Amino acid sequence: MAEDPRSPGSMTSGTPVRTRSTPGRSGSRTESPRYAYRGDIDGLRALAVLLVVVYHVWFGRVSGGVDVFLMLSAFFLTWTALRRIEDGPRVSPLARIVGVFRRLVPAMAVTLIAVLAVVYGVYPASRWPAIWEQTWASVFYVQNWALAGDAVDYYSRSDIPSPLQHFWSLSVQGQAFVLWILILAACEYVVRRWSLAPARVVASVFGVVFAVSLVYSIVRTATAQDSAYFDTFARLWEFAAGSLLVVLLARLQLSYALRTALVLVGLVGLVATGMVLDVRGGFPGFLALWPVLCAAAVVLGGSGQRATLPSRMLASRGMRRLGADAYALYLVHWPVLVTWMVLKKDARIGAVDGLAVIVVSLALARMLTAFIDRPVRAWKRDSSSLAPAVAVIVVSVLAVTSMVGAWQITVAVHERRSATADVRDNPGAAVLRNPLLAVESSEAPMLPLPTQVHADWVQLDEVCDARLGVEPDEPLYGTCFFTPETLSSDTVIVVGGDSHAQQFTAAVLEVAADNGWGVVTLIKGGCALGADEPEDDPVGCGEWRDSVLDYVARLAPAAVMTVVTRADAGDGEEVVRPGMDRTIDRILSAGIDVIGLRDNPRFTFDMFECVQEGDPDACAVARSASLASVNPAEALERDGLHLVDLTDLICPQDICSGAIGNTAVYRDDNHLTTHYSASLAPFLAEQLPLSLG
Repeated sequence: MAEDPRSPGSMTSGTPVRTRSTPGRSGSRTESPRYAYRGDIDGLRALAVLLVVVYHVWFGRVSGGVDVFLMLSAFFLTWTALRRIEDGPRVSPLARIVGVFRRLVPAMAVTLIAVLAVVYGVYPASRWPAIWEQTWASVFYVQNWALAGDAVDYYSRSDIPSPLQHFWSLSVQGQAFVLWILILAACEYVVRRWSLAPARVVASVFGVVFAVSLVYSIVRTATAQDSAYFDTFARLWEFAAGSLLVVLLARLQLSYALRTALVLVGLVGLVATGMVLDVRGGFPGFLALWPVLCAAAVVLGGSGQRATLPSRMLASRGMRRLGADAYALYLVHWPVLVTWMVLKKDARIGAVDGLAVIVVSLALARMLTAFIDRPVRAWKRDSSSLAPAVAVIVVSVLAVTSMVGAWQITVAVHERRSATADVRDNPGAAVLRNPLLAVESSEAPMLPLPTQVHADWVQLDEVCDARLGVEPDEPLYGTCFFTPETLSSDTVIVVGGDSHAQQFTAAVLEVAADNGWGVVTLIKGGCALGADEPEDDPVGCGEWRDSVLDYVARLAPAAVMTVVTRADAGDGEEVVRPGMDRTIDRILSAGIDVIGLRDNPRFTFDMFECVQEGDPDACAVARSASLASVNPAEALERDGLHLVDLTDLICPQDICSGAIGNTAVYRDDNHLTTHYSASLAPFLAEQLPLSLG
């Protein structure tokens, strides 16, 4: 039985085609078009979702299938709108919007609830907060904007994907659905008010949307591709292409041979998209025209009274059945894949594992469609009231939000209790000086808690401004902060550089508080202060670094503290930061001392998650696996430079353990936790120059 062609989305709807009307007995041709089901477009949806799944599972790449979904979403909405404008009664935009989300939200909600349950059972607790945030973003269709922010956030980078990451495209679709329904309602008003041709009005409006959005997409992709990938406005032209395709279908009559060629070329192009193009790294600019035009070719080639052979293959029963499950399959395949990785503790998916992921995903998709999607969509469908549809949406949303909200509240209560723990429960590095502290802390939970580690960064509250006597240059905006004591203290310490300098700020703040010093931080993730650091970075480190050194010279603090070496995981090739000697000389020439910190070890795995899984000693790594036997920074020795090496406190007895003094040493594979850094304060104070006072 064919899917209902009035459904709204490329993954949930049946597929229409406009057919020309035939003359009546009087010889006149009726102007109202008739619409028929297009099984080949259901097959196209099936192919698109298969490409998405296969490329995700076995190739770790993006296929371009999502671009097909986006285009077809608008195709269906526009087809329905034109049919209604020409033949049917008016339907309020509100009713249309409610109807769309009535069909989309229940299956999404069930998926989110199932994912939350699985996350609670098998995922490390350190990943919970990020998944909570993405759940809220997903249920309210703003996941794409959350990921756009993360894409340019150095501190959010992770090799481990979220099981909800794929919801970005559903959020883009949801936002576009609302916009399209409003635009189409405006088109309907214009048509009825001035008796204009519906197709001409629709083509004009979406032609403008297509052109403006495509230009924006090309520019945005060229300047900020990571965030442009998730930008709704950079994707609207793909939706507009679907709307224009509806208009084009009614005006083209192609030969059988040409239609066959179009379908074949379109199918080959779609399958090859992920192989030929860098879909994740180059989209959604002009490169995304490839899958959109390929899908359009398949739709155009499938029109006409006589179906072509490739179109008949797409319309086969198996492809149509898979097309009916496309939405559900898209929802479930990514959480299944990521969960499989979590359980195996390995991001690599082999042939057998990949096949298992696909089979499980297909089975879950069929169940989701059969037991949730179809029954809920059919419930009181013919009701003239919006109440049943609104009830479905509200109940679905509340089911998700109440679950994640209760979970967050429970964890927050536990975190507050841990914040009141006695300092003896988590002595950190202090246990190296007083081993008896280890006995006192044996029963207390280790800090930071797994649900706290994602936010375990020091961030000062006061933004650098004229109160310090020196205005920061524009490249420093958002990266320069200070403590209130800085305004009145005679001794000011600047901590500058990347996240490895930032992590030591917790220790610096403890020392500064004991001595009445002021602290200024100039921190930009990924930007060390070495003058010869690579300039091909995506975050403008070169310009920022020059601004830092100029600002420091004008601020004239007592000293600048930065990390002067870099350790690398697994090979022991610790080196001095490129050009650090020139940076140091530039600071010293301004009459400012430099405190050169030695880098901490880095690992090939997430040390925090390893510690959470069991015995911290089992995660220990030899110091020589990351650090040189002698501090390379000793080669930088000159007057005014004071080297600080805390390695013996991070890797006591040449062993780098994941936990010391009931405190996690590392928050990930290369950064110290704020808790442990703060415990280093007494040891840092001992190595600072006496001239600081």
